[in-house]
Amino acid sequence: MKKKRNTIRPRFSVVLTGERNICRAIAAWLLYAMVILFTTEGNFFDLSFAQDTSIVGMILWVAILFCGMTVLAAVLHEYETDSWFLLLGATGCVLRWLSTFENDIISEVKIGNGTMKMNSDETLFLLAVIFAYALFLFYFLQKNDLLIDRLKLHSGVAIGIVAALGIVSATVIGITTCLRYMTFSAPNFDFGLFVNMFHNMKETGLPLVSSERDVLLSHFAVHISPIYYTILPIYAIFPSAMTLQICQALLVASGLIPAILLARHFKLSSLTQVAIAVIYAAFPAISMGCFYDLHENCFLLPLLLWVFYFFEKEKYLWMYVFALLTLAVKEDAAVYIILFAVFLIISRKKYFHGIVLALGSILYFYTALAILEGSAAYWAEYYAGDTPNPSIAGPMINRFNNLIFDKEDGLKGAILTALKNPGYLLTQFFSTNKANLDTSFFIERSPWAKVVYILQMLLPVGMIPFVTKKQSRWLLLAPILLNVLTTYKYQYSINFQYHFGITAFVIYAMILNLPDIQPIPRRRLLALGAAASCCMYIFIVIPKYNGYVDSWKENKDRYRSIEAMLEDLPEDASLCVPSAYLAHVADRREVYEHNYHVFKGEENHLKEHDVDYVVIRNASDAKYRAAFEEKGYTVWAEYNGHVILKSPHVE
Repeated sequence: MKKKRNTIRPRFSVVLTGERNICRAIAAWLLYAMVILFTTEGNFFDLSFAQDTSIVGMILWVAILFCGMTVLAAVLHEYETDSWFLLLGATGCVLRWLSTFENDIISEVKIGNGTMKMNSDETLFLLAVIFAYALFLFYFLQKNDLLIDRLKLHSGVAIGIVAALGIVSATVIGITTCLRYMTFSAPNFDFGLFVNMFHNMKETGLPLVSSERDVLLSHFAVHISPIYYTILPIYAIFPSAMTLQICQALLVASGLIPAILLARHFKLSSLTQVAIAVIYAAFPAISMGCFYDLHENCFLLPLLLWVFYFFEKEKYLWMYVFALLTLAVKEDAAVYIILFAVFLIISRKKYFHGIVLALGSILYFYTALAILEGSAAYWAEYYAGDTPNPSIAGPMINRFNNLIFDKEDGLKGAILTALKNPGYLLTQFFSTNKANLDTSFFIERSPWAKVVYILQMLLPVGMIPFVTKKQSRWLLLAPILLNVLTTYKYQYSINFQYHFGITAFVIYAMILNLPDIQPIPRRRLLALGAAASCCMYIFIVIPKYNGYVDSWKENKDRYRSIEAMLEDLPEDASLCVPSAYLAHVADRREVYEHNYHVFKGEENHLKEHDVDYVVIRNASDAKYRAAFEEKGYTVWAEYNGHVILKSPHVE
């Protein structure tokens, strides 16, 4: 009788190779480290963390895990199971590291008989984690290429995943921004002023706002943004400050639609479409740009992506419609259309459409600047003698003062500098405003701030915009120059709103290049982009979300009591309130912020007949109370920690 062949030994001989043993050992160690991270009290960034762990116990558990993975590898010898566990362990560790790391920690480390204080740099830590995780991810992909090639994702399932990612992104943004409002964290600049503007738009149809320049004037004298009228009907039905926050969340999430339609146009696989959706939904600059509340810039992301989509589909009428809508976002939105027009002319040889878009945008841009300058003159004359501020309106070109030699030239001066002295531009590429440092997260901490910003914009797309044989496509990255050639610190920080247009170009460049990249390197780069996006999202975005959720849970009774106090104020009365309170009482014609309304320099700027009521926080607003009482204001009501003053002219 023929003996049954023993197949176990050959299988073990296959899986007990040098490379697989090393992979399995590292995987076992990472899985053990992951368990320690999730089960041990304390913080991993402290040197004392896990020091009491038994080294013998560690070796024993790693050996047990190694043997278990060896048996599984022998049973499933056709698959690279060791790489699965390697990625699992790395993913678990990364999730724990990123979700528990404390920003700006200063820990005391014992050195011999003494201690040394060590500061942890969160930016470098994040980059180190992304780099390390990318190594494990690339190894996993290399070992499982054939398996991944066989994976087929049904288009219906892909659409469902994309929709779910969009909903999650919008929900996180919407909840976070609404909680910013509910926890009195959304200041006048830049939210209260827009709540005031939308109230006046609802009542009069005009974009009047009083708290932006401390006088009642049109917001369009500061920025020309008729695009706001597209969400006015929603606000009119649901007149709430939170309506505006939710609208912004839905707007930026809606950009997923043209992004995925672009991917489908280029016949990218369903799996690739899901990867693009992951990158878009987790792109940290998108969420963080919303966390400083409402801005017209949020319209740029979906509108520009629709412009790009309709161009690729050769539906030029719709392309022009969305180009016009983009111009309606803001006067400087014309720059994005001009740069796209240059791309069409140079890279795509679409001379007619490129020239039409360029000339139309240039004409609009200079018309808008002329309107703003005319508005400045009008409002200056209108309020002559009523305000010491000579520049309450007009184009805001001071953000590029570092490029303008003669201030009378305006933005033309920046263009002249670029043409006459390109070397100077290079000196500004990484220059920062060191005299005006900001200590908030990821804002100008060092001369490397702009390098960090560029990495935050390009790592989430796996650097794919650079991966092309058609170098003319690099023109799509030109909008980044708008933010790195200025020393206005907010423009090169993802914590603010100045990168929505840039993000649209970066995502378009990524999608445009993907069809030309071979499947295996395309997979690697997309994986890098998705991993970088998710790591940044966990490290930067989620803490913001958790912070506002915790703040609301811990202090909701106090927030509700302040809200109740503010609701007692007469609806039609004019008010002067702290910046944090302004959005909550901005549903009236006139409302002003303490900081800008009371003192101009060292002088009390209040007029004898000023606002009707003033909200004073006893702990921090003593100087404002004294200024109003000097003008005859008296106590109207007292609440816990607050005093409301009434004008002597109010009965």
